[in-house]
Amino acid sequence: MTTTAAPPTSPTPPLRANRDFRLLWIGQALSDFGSSMVFIALPMVLLSGGYSTSAVGTIGTAMLITALVARMPGGYLTDRYNHRALMLTADLARFVVFAVVTLWTFLGELPLELAVGAVVVAQLGAELFKPSQSAIVRLVVPREQLPTAISLNQARGYAAEIAAPAAAGVLVAVSLGLPFAVDTFAFAASAVCVYLLSPVARASRAGAPVSADERRAAKAAGTREPFLRSLTAGLRYVARSRFLRTVALLATGLNFLFQALVYALILGLAQGGGGSGAVGAALSVAAVTGLVGSVVAPFLQRRLRIQVLVAAGPAFAGILLAVAWWTGSEIAFAASLAGMSLLTPVVGAALGVVLVTLVPREIFGRTTSAIGFVSESLQPFGPLAAGLMLAALPLSAVSAVFACGFLVIAVLALFLPSPPPPGGRTAGGSRR
Repeated sequence: MTTTAAPPTSPTPPLRANRDFRLLWIGQALSDFGSSMVFIALPMVLLSGGYSTSAVGTIGTAMLITALVARMPGGYLTDRYNHRALMLTADLARFVVFAVVTLWTFLGELPLELAVGAVVVAQLGAELFKPSQSAIVRLVVPREQLPTAISLNQARGYAAEIAAPAAAGVLVAVSLGLPFAVDTFAFAASAVCVYLLSPVARASRAGAPVSADERRAAKAAGTREPFLRSLTAGLRYVARSRFLRTVALLATGLNFLFQALVYALILGLAQGGGGSGAVGAALSVAAVTGLVGSVVAPFLQRRLRIQVLVAAGPAFAGILLAVAWWTGSEIAFAASLAGMSLLTPVVGAALGVVLVTLVPREIFGRTTSAIGFVSESLQPFGPLAAGLMLAALPLSAVSAVFACGFLVIAVLALFLPSPPPPGGRTAGGSRR
């Protein structure tokens, strides 16, 4: 009896050969650069127009509030509508608003109301774009390449943070409207890249049924489920999963401390001997270490348990902050931010892979948005906490407070439950 050998399986093409991923990455890289630059350029332009620092501060407040309010609705829309259409809508809306800002700035002084409105539209677009892009990446990238894809996406953001401040300063010096013109072009280019996605990516929708029976069941379920219950499906999924709810709670405390640390560094170093130059250098170093962390994330993910990955960043930062408290060193204080920035993208990439392999497609957008909503809910209070601490305590004592906070989170992270295996039971108890 003769047997026929099975045909050899062809190896997965490298990620650089994935046309859809390349289009998504290039388009969003341009968009990230433009957005990072505009959020730096807008305050400069408003200050040059005679607005007070308190008035200009409304830009940051509007951005944080909009992000918090729009986070869960963005995930809900991602799970109900075509991803590509949502991304195009977000890009085109931002293109139009920054085209108006560009024209207005070239013709005269930019009103504060228009600047705040532009920030709100830009943040709404970002909250609509991000979950849809993550869902398409999950669809077009093979599972074994997801760690690399997510790490490259994070590296893209850190690279924008490194390049944007210098570019914004140069462009504002040439013309106040030039940064906004670049941003307008960036959103147009991103829209073109989204438009050119393959038919598979174009048709993507998280809960799209693939059979007649599934379509009838989806239609029936859609008529019965109230809007509020559908909107909060991601929150309920997170609450039922011991791993996800623990991650969300740890991230809430960590994000609050990280945001407070950034502002404590800015205020503390600016008032110290280094001044604004030391602040700029510290933030640039943190951005560079974040980029390095994104590059090495896949390597570390394959070798360390997720509990160790989550604990490493706050433990490193806590130790450096304890050194800053003991020695009074501003360098050690600044180094703690760099240490957190180095390991934060590693954790982000690891959790991103867990989410795309664990969460069912039909609630992926709402679940990731729910985790973001919960984990960032205390972030707006970070700058206030930093200001109050520095008003009452010297920088060395503030370092001790931060050291205790980060070390507590590091210890708790070691007891993080392990994520369920891919293809295992979901939080609700059913198989994927």
